[in-house]
Amino acid sequence: MGVSMLADVAPLAAAQPIRLPDLTPVVLSEVTDDHGHKHVLSRFGDARWDLTPHFEQSNVPESMKTIVWPQDLPSSLLLDTKTALYVWFKEGRPGYQAAIARTICIAAVNAGPLLRWLARQGVGSFADIKPLHLSVYRQLCREENLRPRGIKSRLEIVDLAWVFRDHLHSPPGQYPWGEKPFAAYCGLMGHELRSSPALGVGKTPVIPREVQSALFLHCERIFDQAENLFRLRDAGSLGPSTEPMRDLRDACLYLLSITSGMRNEEVIGVEVGAGRRELRDGVEYCWVSSIEHKTGKGRVDYMVPPMTLKVIEVLERYCAPLRAALHGEIQALEVSVADIENPADRKGLVKRLNQARGDCQRLFLGVIYGKYNQITALSSVAARVAMLRLSRKAGQGWKLSPHQCRRTYARTFVESRMGRQALVFLKWQFKHSSISMSQLYAANPAQDPALYEDMLAEYFDIKRDLLESWSRPDQYLSGGAGRKILEMRASAVPDRERLVVSTAMQINIRATGHGWCIAQDTGCGGAGLYENTRCVDCKNSVIDAEHFVVWQGIHDQHREMLALDDLGPVANARIRRDLALSAKVIADFGVQLDSRPAFIPSTEGNPR
Repeated sequence: MGVSMLADVAPLAAAQPIRLPDLTPVVLSEVTDDHGHKHVLSRFGDARWDLTPHFEQSNVPESMKTIVWPQDLPSSLLLDTKTALYVWFKEGRPGYQAAIARTICIAAVNAGPLLRWLARQGVGSFADIKPLHLSVYRQLCREENLRPRGIKSRLEIVDLAWVFRDHLHSPPGQYPWGEKPFAAYCGLMGHELRSSPALGVGKTPVIPREVQSALFLHCERIFDQAENLFRLRDAGSLGPSTEPMRDLRDACLYLLSITSGMRNEEVIGVEVGAGRRELRDGVEYCWVSSIEHKTGKGRVDYMVPPMTLKVIEVLERYCAPLRAALHGEIQALEVSVADIENPADRKGLVKRLNQARGDCQRLFLGVIYGKYNQITALSSVAARVAMLRLSRKAGQGWKLSPHQCRRTYARTFVESRMGRQALVFLKWQFKHSSISMSQLYAANPAQDPALYEDMLAEYFDIKRDLLESWSRPDQYLSGGAGRKILEMRASAVPDRERLVVSTAMQINIRATGHGWCIAQDTGCGGAGLYENTRCVDCKNSVIDAEHFVVWQGIHDQHREMLALDDLGPVANARIRRDLALSAKVIADFGVQLDSRPAFIPSTEGNPR
């Protein structure tokens, strides 16, 4: 079943009807018992697809591994929807790998609203869809306040129907998106503008510093109680899945996420023995390994500070009784499966046995209370609930989510390397923040490259945000480069946003503590870090509102020094020079020096 290589914008060529194979009996998923016997879970023609065996991650909720097909859709529309997703799953889009099971499940859910809406409009097949249908539905999505990526996910099934049209019984008769690529039709304009506010593309928020501080302090208090909790549990006074133990697990979840930069699935997929130490050339490297699923790289390593290995050790002690109970269940299931002869009865047991075997080495375990009280790996949904629970117990109203930890980690790393104040507030600091990326790769080639890509993306976003703020007409600037930007800002720019993006991709920006340095290959060699007034007229210096209070302090300090009567003429002349330079910066911000107090005691509340 080869996919046609016709151009996307070309209409279907006239052809003789092709008899397509009947996919109804095709097996989609099955489980294998210890004797090698296969037990079918789902076939193509079933109203419910159970794709559990195709998920490498056992910590995915059952509902996210299955597709329940709506039975109130026109038969042709439903059949071709299933076919398009099946071909995507087995063959992939032309030039790309086959879609993973999770992608198929998500796509099926996202397709539901459009398919039901089309059915209400009297559309019985993809062949009946007109451009007006798609245009109207896109507008309805906008009225729902869906962002471009949300619109794209809703319409994707139509795009798949076009891509795999040769496999469908009633395919679209023409390219659905007019003269635009599919992404552009949905409002997406390219990777470089992925987080542009103008496009309405969402961005995972960075955890605010005050929230981070509260979360770390909360987790530290829980960690201080760990030994006592384990003593009570081992003595039988505290159950292994009671609230205090759950709180300890939640604290570990946050600390492991925020100090490693792992994605949520990688964090909850960590297994016994995942942490290790290496000593190379007198430098100790600490690593945590997990399976990376998003890009399919497999087992990858994450460099972590030493305290993260303490988190791993606590987790191993936390899950020990749960793992022991799970091993007991596995032994009982193995006996039950061997004793049951009825294949229908054996299928469910084999499925549970395979799940238990996949979970028995996991560190993040919990108990699903209900009919069977099963011990299972923490799911991605449960991890999100745990983060919200942790934030609430820490006294925060912040809606904490796992992916915020990864972005905050990447942002912290980048800002640390830029010379900016880091965002993490705790005595447990990143010990590797000053190590270059090349050194990280040299230390361990298995280090996750996707994390570095996220760091580079954060660096780009920081630069773009800075450049965008400097381009706004209401923003004061000083420094040699800052005054040059003011001159350029006065002239008309046809596409300011695209200019900002282009510049951000090419320029380097570093913080000095009292301004920004944009020197590329040449400059002062860092002298401005120690002699701040060198930056006032430097062609590579930008001083913005973030540093205004700093310059107020510099000016007031020199005023106080000028009042001293034991300085020589050389020092006095130097102070007067630096006083004039700091006054120049303050004047650039439109502040009258005579109206200000002589001393600024604090830099808190610095505008950004």
